[in-house]
Amino acid sequence: MAGEMKRAYPQSVLLLVMAVLAGCGPGEELLAEDLAQQELAARTVPRRRDTGGQTQWVHTVRSATDTDAPVAVVHDSRGNLLTLGNHRTPVDAGEGPLGSSSGASVLVLSKYSMQGRLLWTRLLVAPAGTGTPYVRGLALAVEPYDSVVLTGVQSGGLELGGRVLPAGAFLARVDGNGEPLWARALPTTATELAVNTRGHITTAGTLTGRVDFGNGPVTGASNPYLVQYDAQGTLRWVFVDSARGVSMDLAQDDAGELYLAGGRFVPPSPLLTPFLSRLTSEGTPQWTRQLEGATGVAMSVAAHGGVVAVSGYFTGKIVFRGQELAAPTSRGFALAYGKEGDAQWGSLLGSTWGLLEMDQGSGVVVAGRYTGGEDFGLGLGTLEGYPGATNVYVLRLQRSTGKLQWSQTYPSAQALPVDLSVSSYGESALTGTFRAPVDFGTGPLSPAPGANAFVFQLAR
Repeated sequence: MAGEMKRAYPQSVLLLVMAVLAGCGPGEELLAEDLAQQELAARTVPRRRDTGGQTQWVHTVRSATDTDAPVAVVHDSRGNLLTLGNHRTPVDAGEGPLGSSSGASVLVLSKYSMQGRLLWTRLLVAPAGTGTPYVRGLALAVEPYDSVVLTGVQSGGLELGGRVLPAGAFLARVDGNGEPLWARALPTTATELAVNTRGHITTAGTLTGRVDFGNGPVTGASNPYLVQYDAQGTLRWVFVDSARGVSMDLAQDDAGELYLAGGRFVPPSPLLTPFLSRLTSEGTPQWTRQLEGATGVAMSVAAHGGVVAVSGYFTGKIVFRGQELAAPTSRGFALAYGKEGDAQWGSLLGSTWGLLEMDQGSGVVVAGRYTGGEDFGLGLGTLEGYPGATNVYVLRLQRSTGKLQWSQTYPSAQALPVDLSVSSYGESALTGTFRAPVDFGTGPLSPAPGANAFVFQLAR
């Protein structure tokens, strides 16, 4: 959602790790002759194209080596699109290579117009020093007046907004043209971000060890945490969950209430259980919902119009509003709650979970990967595509009922969605990587060796 969070922790790495834990990895590796044969077959398969979700534009971002790692995508209030990624120089975001030929590890922030025109690209480069200098982005958000907030980690000496940062995690704010306004060091990595209408910045992550955010030391042993700062980066409050687990996504509703999704360790089980928690805008816990009887993780959450939707994966059996959802092997899910945590509707998403966002109207947009021949059970029927969970889908559900409104599928032998955003006007944007040919609606894309980053936008 525009003006809110975008997720993090080297997301491409995190997605792969969690997919492996869920038993739904990157899919079958195919031999060259298999790829050629199946590419031809996939190109002749008609995609399902219901009313909505047509491609508006597509861009790629390519580095000189196999290092493209998109992290986040988010719309601003005017419908412009911002992307955050980790790359090595030189980097080509669409208007020629930027940066030196040294292969430096850099953070890349780019802005595109509603029509897909590249407006600008900014590279954050760590100064030379001992060891290998680097800057990596972790999370991205847009403030109410379209300045940009981001978190990351760097090797030391990075200068932002007139301040030289020590090595480690940082929080920074830049203006709508990508020029730094201020930055501050953080005592631990912040992998999620949300910004409310007053400009208050909430960061989230998983705390291990003893740190001081500014109001005294706190400790964690893999405990989800939230910290809020004002618009100038001054600390407001700190919350550390008493339960051990992992923090995966953060959302904010229209009133500034916060929703944290992830996985909790529920004794005596050593495995994670999906959870969703609501906190007030001042960091006071309100309620937590755990998927009792399931192991897995809630990976993505969004909130708008009195509905909180969450997606993730699980194994086991849950009952949601009287409906039994069973997953003998790992399955994705999309669930909707009311603001007070009451169950609204639930659906399975197939063998993999999906990224999830809401538009400002009545829709919930979900994007992810699927296995060719799979049937989600949403009325999609059998989905054409490659074997293995390597194909990309985007679909829109009705917020009040979970009914399918439209869907798009993009067969590929190796594609990985990383982050999703929905503008206030209803357009959906998806970023990720592709290592094999794919057509996102404007013609086939052929990757250079290794991972290549993509970003594309769909109409409402």
